[in-house]
Amino acid sequence: MKKRYKNKRHIAYIHSLDCCCSNFECNGVVQAHHLLKPFDGVRGMGMKANDKNLVPLCMFHHDQLHRMGNELEFSHKHFGWEFQLKHIAQKLWLRSPAYETNK
Repeated sequence: MKKRYKNKRHIAYIHSLDCCCSNFECNGVVQAHHLLKPFDGVRGMGMKANDKNLVPLCMFHHDQLHRMGNELEFSHKHFGWEFQLKHIAQKLWLRSPAYETNK
């Protein structure tokens, strides 16, 4: 099995941010959530999306998303648009200190 490359610099950047839902419900340490529906690359059975597809979520919202089981529904509930998490992940990747070294 091919080992997936970890972009430690981008992961550290995501962990330095506030939860992208940032509201009064936010609770816990920020975690890096790999999109279930990536904007870049693919995701398969037992395979996470690549590290470009990360969004910062506090423990509360990360747990809520996985309990809901539907990323598009979660995105619509919190942002009013199903694809907002994809948009956030792409924007954060383009702003990441790791972006320049991985073009």
